[in-house]
Amino acid sequence: MALEQIILIIILVLIAIFIWAVFKKVFKLLFYVGVILLLLITANIYFIYKDVADLKENFAISTKKVILVDNDKVITGFLLDGEVNFLTNEQISDFSSHLEDNAYEEILGESYKLMVFDLKILNDLDVEEIETEEGTITKEEAIAFLKSNADAGEKAALFGVILAEDILSSRNPLFFFSEFKKGNIVVYPETALFKTVKFIPVSFIKNTAKNIFEKTKEKAQTFILEEGK
Repeated sequence: MALEQIILIIILVLIAIFIWAVFKKVFKLLFYVGVILLLLITANIYFIYKDVADLKENFAISTKKVILVDNDKVITGFLLDGEVNFLTNEQISDFSSHLEDNAYEEILGESYKLMVFDLKILNDLDVEEIETEEGTITKEEAIAFLKSNADAGEKAALFGVILAEDILSSRNPLFFFSEFKKGNIVVYPETALFKTVKFIPVSFIKNTAKNIFEKTKEKAQTFILEEGK
């Protein structure tokens, strides 16, 4: 065998050894990365499961502080817990100040959840008219009224109607989460489900949304009926 052939074989063997050594290191690295990712995904699924279970059990029956904002100013709000509890003018002023500092914990207080709705959400509603106790008004008229200097309780009552009939509507159970992804709704504290929704198609949680919000809609409708008495 020629010397050149021997040298070539030696070079090829050394290259093969080098490639195998590199491959083993890369494979080991990918293996550890895969294990870590699997553990993270498993943990996230576990926390989402616990969050969904908690929301199904407590979202409808626990006190939720609902506020409506326009240009980062609170224009009205109420406590959604089966009783009619409007925010006072003093609370509205205080919450507006806290909102400027993103101090959601201060606004939340003892409530289970804080939900902050931007008035822009009304532009995305799939209806043009809104049914109220006094009759039908257009979406534009509703927006104008909510922006006006009208009584905060009257504005809260109108927004309660919109919340029950359109935002938490069974016609489109994904509307809430779609608007959440857009940034038109803030939920505090933002637990695992809400964190995950930001990164996945909302269609993945259609059934979950129905289960969570159906009873909440009933509570909102109770709010409307109580206000109409």
